[in-house]
Amino acid sequence: MVNGYPINWALSTGSKLRQHPLYIKWSNVVFGAIDPGEVQGDIDAILPNSDNAEILAYLSWVYRTKML
Repeated sequence: MVNGYPINWALSTGSKLRQHPLYIKWSNVVFGAIDPGEVQGDIDAILPNSDNAEILAYLSWVYRTKML
């Protein structure tokens, strides 16, 4: 079951997201050092299919949070 609110990203039970290279990349950067353009570039390079839904949700959350 996913925790959190629909507009926000949440890690689902049993997720393998922590092993994804883009998760590893962005989860090790503090928000103050994140360039939203780089996050957008990573999103732009991902195919919009169900295999990528979880990383897209995570990167969208990172992007939205940075833009607050």
